[in-house]
Amino acid sequence: MYDIYDLWFVLPFLLLLMYWWGTSGQKSVAVAAARAYCTERKLQLLDQTLAFHRFGFERGSQKQRRLCRIYQFDYCLTGADRHKGEIVLSGYAVLRVILHGGTVEITEYDH
Repeated sequence: MYDIYDLWFVLPFLLLLMYWWGTSGQKSVAVAAARAYCTERKLQLLDQTLAFHRFGFERGSQKQRRLCRIYQFDYCLTGADRHKGEIVLSGYAVLRVILHGGTVEITEYDH
């Protein structure tokens, strides 16, 4: 029969699995948001991928500080240039998209 000590061996694995499941879902949201954002602005999302950049504290529309994930992506305007962009997520909600191409363009979302 199993006892309480067996649970202590399984618990770290379950927590790691839950963390992986949540982060993969957040990345899927970020990729979809980057594709939609680039399509809407007639930009080309390069490599069709995003890379996790860092965690950070960001302010939402209610001015509360939240722990967020920041993903980076590359995009181009003409096909011959390459610029960086960022997507800031709080949970599964996109807070803002930032484009670093000549001038910085920031698009805020109300959540």
